Amino acid sequence: MKSVHISAKEIAELLFGSGNITSDRLMMARAEEGMLIHQFWQSQYTEKDQKEVVVQAEYRADDFLIDISGRIDGITVRDGEIILEEIKSTRMDLELIDETTSPAHLAQAKLYAYMYCFANNLNKIIVRLTYITVENRDVKTIDKSLTFKTLEKYFIKTLNQYLDWVKAIDQHEESRMKSIAGITFPFPDFRSNQRELMGHVYRNIMDKDILYAIAPTGIGKTIAVLFSGLKTINVPRQKIFYLTAKNDGKRVAIDTVSLLEKHGLVAKTCEITAKDSMCLLKERDCDPEVCKYAKGYYNRIYKAIDDVFRNESLLTKELIIGYGKKHRVCPFELSLDISNYCDIIIADYNYAFDPRAHLIRYFEDTTYEPILLVDEAHNLISRSREMYSATLTNETFASLLALTKGMKPSPKPELNKIMDYFNEVDIELLEVDFLRKDNVNEMLLLYLKKLLRKFDQAFLDDKKFPNKSLITPLYYELFQFVKINEFFNEQFVFLLEKEGPKLSVSIKCLNAAEFIYDTSKNRSRSTVFFSATLDPIFYYKTLLTQGKGKDVKMLSSFPQENLMLVAIDDVSTRYNDRENSLDKIVETIETLVNGKKGNYIVFFPSYVYLNQVFDNLDLDPEDFDIIVQKREMSLRDRQETLDLFKTASDKTQVGLFVMGGVFGESIDLIGDQLSGVLIVGVGLPMIAPFNNVLKSHFDEEFSSGFDFAYTYPGLNKVIQAVGRVIRSETDRGIAILLDDRFTTRRYMGLYPKEWSHLEVINDNVTLEKRIDKFWRMKDGKN
Repeated sequence: MKSVHISAKEIAELLFGSGNITSDRLMMARAEEGMLIHQFWQSQYTEKDQKEVVVQAEYRADDFLIDISGRIDGITVRDGEIILEEIKSTRMDLELIDETTSPAHLAQAKLYAYMYCFANNLNKIIVRLTYITVENRDVKTIDKSLTFKTLEKYFIKTLNQYLDWVKAIDQHEESRMKSIAGITFPFPDFRSNQRELMGHVYRNIMDKDILYAIAPTGIGKTIAVLFSGLKTINVPRQKIFYLTAKNDGKRVAIDTVSLLEKHGLVAKTCEITAKDSMCLLKERDCDPEVCKYAKGYYNRIYKAIDDVFRNESLLTKELIIGYGKKHRVCPFELSLDISNYCDIIIADYNYAFDPRAHLIRYFEDTTYEPILLVDEAHNLISRSREMYSATLTNETFASLLALTKGMKPSPKPELNKIMDYFNEVDIELLEVDFLRKDNVNEMLLLYLKKLLRKFDQAFLDDKKFPNKSLITPLYYELFQFVKINEFFNEQFVFLLEKEGPKLSVSIKCLNAAEFIYDTSKNRSRSTVFFSATLDPIFYYKTLLTQGKGKDVKMLSSFPQENLMLVAIDDVSTRYNDRENSLDKIVETIETLVNGKKGNYIVFFPSYVYLNQVFDNLDLDPEDFDIIVQKREMSLRDRQETLDLFKTASDKTQVGLFVMGGVFGESIDLIGDQLSGVLIVGVGLPMIAPFNNVLKSHFDEEFSSGFDFAYTYPGLNKVIQAVGRVIRSETDRGIAILLDDRFTTRRYMGLYPKEWSHLEVINDNVTLEKRIDKFWRMKDGKN
């Protein structure tokens, strides 16, 4: 017999839920109000009255045992009648409330009543819903006198309805487990080192450990990691989170699941994407008074979930949006709710690691223990710092002062105090633009918390107060700042900055490793961090999981001779030397692109440097098209740029792009779509106040400040850029590294083993001959 444990409240809310979408912050505020109302009302009970009465029952049917439990607010006896009371706080006009207003309230109480009558051998009971207004504590009671037989019929009917849903889930679970046991690898042969990678991933998950897997391009790491993860699923409701930093990574994961489905996998997969990208309004406004998909969401969500679950398996963003329209529910919230019943969740890093966005239901509930597969994990260091950082500006509070005139309760006293604080910051920054502090200002925090309480009160009291849609995003900035402060320790700093009239105060995380480790080890069954570029591995392990975890490195399956790798080390691209380097860069570009008609990319450390070189390039427009990356590019602009490289052209195309940007990684240009790259400089992050704070911090922590703040992040950009050239076993191409630092001991000791054939060529004539020889060898000539 299969057992299911659930509360009466959960059943009632699933089957009879109603109401609007409410923000987590307001739900917390309402929960606090509800607790106070409960305490207020229960304080009036007599000594004979019972509070918080635990009830439990079992329901058996069709080889299932449903263990249902709950906690009754109160049992009282008045005039010889036993009364089961459920207490509910409300902000509604009591005249508008009846038993149909919130069907889940009555359903929950009736389930409690059946269990209490059964346990105490009662023939009848009065079920009472007591509604108490938050503002005035006015009271309205709704009584229903019910016999045990009536309650029994209701209990059986409700449990059978719930059991129908349980059966659907169970049937899927059985099909999933059979398919996982039977599915075979979807290709006739394994790629070089692919099977070894799969073994490492499988054993790591079974051992409930952390693994760093360096898996070069071409090894087939997505299918290897995902297939191995699925093979470890051995308990109901076990989930895999496939986490990635970019939409391209999600698409690859979705295509991989689709492939596995064609080879027999039975699984429910859900893609979770940003709220803005899923919104059905022209401009997102989650206020139920504005959004019809938020208003009454809980009245319709069960039917939407039931529909999706019974009819779909691969729930992409587009498909979920379609069901959102069909059932008039918010697609983003639908994706979160349907994920409860999915086996694979494909999402951004935020949904596992960001304290402001992670899915509490999975990472603060030990029931699930999800398996985390973290794609392109080299991105997670910088992203994790952002997750645990927050900024406020004087402009935010100036806007709030203007927008909240007439708001009740008035936030003006708190806003004025905070503006006074910013005036003090302005004085501190008279002679400098940047100051580091070791602690967040206590007065600022005090008034931020007071301000948030007033906004909570206003949001709860008045659903339509003026400028609500403009105030709400600013409100969340304040809330996030206060939330991040809860984590503040020696791995954080408080920064004051000035840029013209704009003043900002920031909580900046310098090292989020303790938080990433906690999620990876303590809130998950296992975590696999994988990427082609996790060199040097100790850097990533230190800044992601405090040095803990295993690591493995797979060698590339591509022939080394297919990549001509050259360093030019007689030129400096340091900031002060850039003017003098222009002629050498232009000369090298011309030598590279004249070697063979094709597509080439030149990567620069900055847009300014890029444009300096562009102004000096003199390539014949009849033979060459130059494609320049712009500072601001829409998704459409990016795709159109990539399409230029993927479309055959009569001319040689030369892309001038910024290293570490959208074209520096996660793009596949196979075969003749990319013939070579030139990397200008070692990719160091810009020398900036915050990066220098990082440097100082890591000097104190590891005596390697410059490397941790500058060298290693820069090297990753370089390795990623070189990795654009060889994307398949038959690809051939050239990568040129241009900077005198590339051949220093500091860098040579950090390169991947696949770069052991790096050759140094400084003479342009020699470079030209070497390039010609490389391409002639491709054509079968010597």
